[in-house]
Amino acid sequence: MFFERGVRVSVRRVVLSSADSATIIAAFVLAAVIRLSADAGIAYVKSHLGYLVGSGIIFLLVFYICGMYERQILTQHRYFVRTPLVAVTLGVLLVVAAFYGQFKLAIGRGILAMASGMILLGSWAVRGLFRLAVGYGWLTRNTLVVGDQAQAASVINLIYAHPDAGYQVRGVVYCGQRPEGGFVEQIPVLGPVSDLKKFVNVYDVETVVVATSLRKEREVLRILRPIRYAGVQLLDYVALHEELAQEIPLDHIDDEWLMSAAMNSSRIHIRQIKRVMDVFVALTGLIVLSPVFLLALILVKISSPGPAIYRQKRVGLDGREYVLLKIRTMVPSAERDTGPVWCNSHDRRITAVGRFLRKWRMDEIPQLVNVLRGEMSLVGPRPERPEFVEILSEAIPFYRERLLVRPGITGWAQVNYPYTGSISAARRKLQFDLFYIKNMSFLLDVAILLRTFRTIVAGLRYAEEHPGTTLELPVQARNSEAEAAGNRP
Repeated sequence: MFFERGVRVSVRRVVLSSADSATIIAAFVLAAVIRLSADAGIAYVKSHLGYLVGSGIIFLLVFYICGMYERQILTQHRYFVRTPLVAVTLGVLLVVAAFYGQFKLAIGRGILAMASGMILLGSWAVRGLFRLAVGYGWLTRNTLVVGDQAQAASVINLIYAHPDAGYQVRGVVYCGQRPEGGFVEQIPVLGPVSDLKKFVNVYDVETVVVATSLRKEREVLRILRPIRYAGVQLLDYVALHEELAQEIPLDHIDDEWLMSAAMNSSRIHIRQIKRVMDVFVALTGLIVLSPVFLLALILVKISSPGPAIYRQKRVGLDGREYVLLKIRTMVPSAERDTGPVWCNSHDRRITAVGRFLRKWRMDEIPQLVNVLRGEMSLVGPRPERPEFVEILSEAIPFYRERLLVRPGITGWAQVNYPYTGSISAARRKLQFDLFYIKNMSFLLDVAILLRTFRTIVAGLRYAEEHPGTTLELPVQARNSEAEAAGNRP
């Protein structure tokens, strides 16, 4: 297979995280030298190396959780100024909490204060220089686009939407009819695909993006073969979209792509590692959060009549139904009149206590029991009710592919796209779910958990549902749901 399927590591994240690591190291060393003198400072760094490394790791984790490597910090001035300030402040507080709990200070206060100031200034400088480098095209890969006018325009607009990704489109190479006007989205049309090798050499091309519909054309593959063997990266539209948007475009995939993606999620070692992490974190979470869990149950019972825990059927791995556990956050009989409907944080059926629990995700603590039972995972596509799965499977292609893995308490779709109040929104979230299924790994799970933690710390409730949207269910299903709604708000 000529086309690359894996996701290339983001240039933005690699450059910024590497620069931040260097900045943190330099800041602590320089602070020690300035504070103590050159020789004494170096000796201090050596004797406190473990604490300094730990502090650096804390800062990097906090940077990730606070969104220091997200696109908006480079494109929006308010995030550029505010996010590093918040991240460094939080990092200092965590370092103090981690290493200043003893009577003897692990790291000198003066050194920590001076290093923190340098880290803050350095983080601003690093991101400013990165924006400058992107603007001047210093971190770009010369790229050609192969396709007709509409296909090439889609690829070019996708790249335009992600300027920090490092792709610099040098020209369009057409297959079939020549695009009108000599330009596509202000990019020059160079010539036919038969001359592709010449254009690759002339423009020192590192990446060629081919329209999805052309990747199986024999003539195109014949032309691409020597280019691929020469070390040029070949991507189709799906792979490019996957890398830049971190989702899978449903309109451009087929059964062959799905079979390839399913192979990753079925690998035994991935499932085993995931299961070990699930059990360990779920057990630890239940123990640590037990006081919070007990308090939440008491508040629910005091604030409104009805059971504190409710049970609801959801669809899990391989389409098997199971009973999902949650702390009740709505009034009893919430769906008696409406049947199954999506809701959001402004729904009038949510109680005052329930609103607080939802904001901080405390209502989902019982799902750790589902994780221990093997019905759910910490990370995965969010489980839907059987009625919704039936409707969405008919309306959205490949919807049931999300049942290839265990559903999760949180997921890639949840940390990227908050609301699913319509079929079109559910379709968009499926694109994120397919990205997760294809790229499922221990590191991706850790990244999702960290981003979920950021959501919780920020006090932002990502909703599973959207206000005022009721799916058209069969009458029999609506009636049966209404009868049982008293236990399942």
